[in-house]
Amino acid sequence: ERITCFIVGGEKRLCLPEILNTVLKDFSLQEINSACEKLHIYCSRCTNDQLDILKITQVLPLNAPSCGLITQTDAERLCAILLQQRFKGHLWSNQFERLYSIKVQHKCFGKCCGLLYPTLYVSPQAECIQCDTCQAIFSPKTFVSHGHKSEENRICHWGFNSDNWRSYLKIRSTEDNKAREELELFKEKFIAGKKRPLSVSCCFSFLYNNLS
Repeated sequence: ERITCFIVGGEKRLCLPEILNTVLKDFSLQEINSACEKLHIYCSRCTNDQLDILKITQVLPLNAPSCGLITQTDAERLCAILLQQRFKGHLWSNQFERLYSIKVQHKCFGKCCGLLYPTLYVSPQAECIQCDTCQAIFSPKTFVSHGHKSEENRICHWGFNSDNWRSYLKIRSTEDNKAREELELFKEKFIAGKKRPLSVSCCFSFLYNNLS
């Protein structure tokens, strides 16, 4: 979804009503407020000038009294906890244990470890990373915002962007140099819309539903 935003203090502040009416339209206000409380997310109000811009550009109706703004970092945290709870990736099948995997992790919002299956990465949104904790499977972009720890809920997060997942996804220290090289090759796929040729081993017919 395309969400209207302002750049404030070096980070995007997204129009909260747009998020509620598009990305989170299937969730009740009670669910959203509960998630915000759990994550200690604070939404600010736009200034009068910002409100005028939103009205002029027809993002908001002319009679709108105010508008909440949420940082992109907090918006991604909020959407991740709600969408991933309801639309978890498929649980893993034992048949995939035969596939080559790389032990990876990210340290965003409390850290999460998983297994990366390079051969399943056949499109930018392909689900190819299995969480060690819940066994659900995610695309690289959704995995870096996935987690099960709450220690960092009281930390002020800034500058997160799931589009930069290549910078967040790291190899675990127990892996060898071959795995490190494979991870770097994995990260080079689908950059700038250029699809690398797939080997025969990548030609699987498994279908996965992506997170909304």
